[in-house]
Amino acid sequence: MLLILWLLIVPMLIGILLNGILPIFRRTVGITFILGYLAYFGLFEIIAIPCMTRITYGAFGYCYRYFFASSIVLAVLGLTRLILVLVKEGPSFLSVFPGDTHAGARELMSPRSDPKGLKLDYSVEARIYWGIFFVLLAVQMVLAVVMSSFDGDDAYYVVESLLAQQVDVMNTIHPYTGISTSLDIRHAFAVITMWIAFVAKGSGVHSTIVAHSIIPLVVIPFVYLVYVEIGRILFRRRQEVIPVFMLVVSFLMMFGNVSIYTPATFFLMRTWQGKAMVANLVFPLILWIFLWLLEDIRETSGNGKLTWMQKVAPWFILTLVNMLSGICSSLGIVFGGGLVALYTLVLLFFRKKWTCLLGAFVSVIPSMIYVLVYMSLRGA
Repeated sequence: MLLILWLLIVPMLIGILLNGILPIFRRTVGITFILGYLAYFGLFEIIAIPCMTRITYGAFGYCYRYFFASSIVLAVLGLTRLILVLVKEGPSFLSVFPGDTHAGARELMSPRSDPKGLKLDYSVEARIYWGIFFVLLAVQMVLAVVMSSFDGDDAYYVVESLLAQQVDVMNTIHPYTGISTSLDIRHAFAVITMWIAFVAKGSGVHSTIVAHSIIPLVVIPFVYLVYVEIGRILFRRRQEVIPVFMLVVSFLMMFGNVSIYTPATFFLMRTWQGKAMVANLVFPLILWIFLWLLEDIRETSGNGKLTWMQKVAPWFILTLVNMLSGICSSLGIVFGGGLVALYTLVLLFFRKKWTCLLGAFVSVIPSMIYVLVYMSLRGA
């Protein structure tokens, strides 16, 4: 029950707290959950890195207490907002998450439509494809647990989580020898290991079990959720094609083990590692945000101007994605920033406004701060 609390309920409530920044037609359960998790990770980075770099003894204990209190406060605020919206809009969750009724893209994107009253019925064929996809998803999740693979990196990354859980340290004991050492700058800033330790300590489950048996059950469907949102934009006029798109993505993941270095291999065999999340979660999230921005350009030309909040929302989420890249891997900062720069050039070609450059620059400010802190500590 505590695992469900920290891995599902708290992030969802944080997403509910923040989803007011989203356009009405994007306040779906899926996007709300993505937003909540990104804010959840961003909050952890803000707390974990100062605790790790400024506190000498019992650093993880302080990190655990600060993050515990902060996330609970945000979750309670999200629950309060949920209750208020339910009272105001009605008892149905569709009032809180409009657009989650498979409404047609054209009607759903129109400002004159009521998303709560729209529904697109999938054909029998599309329902069969969805069924096949969910079976494949279940197979991947089950096999990721019962056939969990172990590699040399587990002796380092998983042990770092375990040491944090049991000894209250943050990267100051060498995992190979058990000897106290100075802060390991090379690996320390990828605090995803500390987040796993937080989940383990908060639920009373061993860190190794959390890493190998619990995290895949969260990350695998989360990645596919991001691809669903990508498909909703790519096939906005033909939503019934989305399950076919998801089947293609699923097969690419299942049969992508052509070498030990492919993203698909990391996705299913080393899911709990930060580099696996960078390749399979952070990069698709960046692509989704820029598809969102390109779609907004089309809607602006067809239905009038977007509000200030609608313009800011994707850049805010992109900022959280860049923070997630640093949590997962230090190299995620480099590659994530490169993707943002590349996609911004494409966006600039279509939008032809300097404001997209400003949005991209603001979104990478956390990455710049991350690099500056990293270099200052490495130089010291």
